[in-house]
Amino acid sequence: MPSIHSELYLFLIWENARSKENYLLQEIQKEFQIRSVYDITWDKKIFSKNMRRFYGPKLGNVCEKTQLCGTGSFLLIIISDKNPKFGRRRTSNGMELVNLNLFENKRKYRKLTSKGFAIHSSLTKKETNDDLTLLLGKKTSDIEKILPDTWDGNITKFESNLVGQSGWKDLKELLYVLNSTSNYVILRNFEGLPENFHNYSHNDVDILTDDFLRMPYLANGGKSPINDIFSHTVQIGNKKIPFDYEFPGDGYYDEKWSKQILKRRVFNNGFYVPADEDYFYSLFYHAIFYQKKVSDEYKAKLLDLAKKLSIVEASASLFDDIEKSTIFLETYMKKMGYLHTNSYRYKILHNKLSQYTKLSIYLWKKHGRQFLFTAIKRKLKRILTNN
Repeated sequence: MPSIHSELYLFLIWENARSKENYLLQEIQKEFQIRSVYDITWDKKIFSKNMRRFYGPKLGNVCEKTQLCGTGSFLLIIISDKNPKFGRRRTSNGMELVNLNLFENKRKYRKLTSKGFAIHSSLTKKETNDDLTLLLGKKTSDIEKILPDTWDGNITKFESNLVGQSGWKDLKELLYVLNSTSNYVILRNFEGLPENFHNYSHNDVDILTDDFLRMPYLANGGKSPINDIFSHTVQIGNKKIPFDYEFPGDGYYDEKWSKQILKRRVFNNGFYVPADEDYFYSLFYHAIFYQKKVSDEYKAKLLDLAKKLSIVEASASLFDDIEKSTIFLETYMKKMGYLHTNSYRYKILHNKLSQYTKLSIYLWKKHGRQFLFTAIKRKLKRILTNN
């Protein structure tokens, strides 16, 4: 039986490496404990779209990758590593702390097949979880519940694109994937979700995340600040709705505040939302500084939150007075060390050069040099096209 402390990982043998699959299965069994094997088939017409979402923003030329791997069925091999060893290595995501057993054996298997990148493996627990969630629609902890201790030699056929590839059957399905794979909050207008999504009347869904590059790949849509590969809308049931991804440092909220909102997030009715205090003040800020008024709907929400938080100064008359509301908000923000993003001081500290520098450093560390250069080229191309 797998050790209590064993780690779950996976290998993928893409079509172009399957001529050696029996030999590879034998080699993998020598080093690891195989738990289950799937033969997965994606729709050939949208194979490259599946590939692009699976590898995410780190993938370069999707057509080239698809040609290297093939578009036929491929093997998913789920394994346990009883004695994982960890070290820092350079990967397509930059320098990472990875399982060295997987790292070294993946390189060995690629040499054995002479097909290079037609072999994929997860190198971290998070990568395993994210890969399985997209491939099978279940996170690692849920797969563990049904996974046999040892593979019986049978290969399970699985004909399905990545989860959500042709649209999400409902909001719960999408939220399950986001909960499993990303750090996010739905910032506002989430009351009644996910059950009443069919009655959702707002123009878009606003999500704050510190993994804004991957979000369009995970959700299969939404507005990205870096590229326009995906539609700005996400198909959920029979509705298409715009998703906007905000991130710390984008200038909507103070960067420090955005990070705190994510740090203090709470799980509510199947998804993540801001804690009550963050929700009250961020919603009030949004209404006063961006909408220039507090709607009746927001008044009701703010009054309810104020009652929970014992904020005695909050009242309908306060919400109707823009000047008093501004003073009230700025007093709170000063106490918390947050700056108004339109203030002179914030703009000096977070000027465009500073923002681009921070973003470039983030991209370099998170996704490597090649991804950064590709992102810069795409940005310049969009600027030139728009001009």
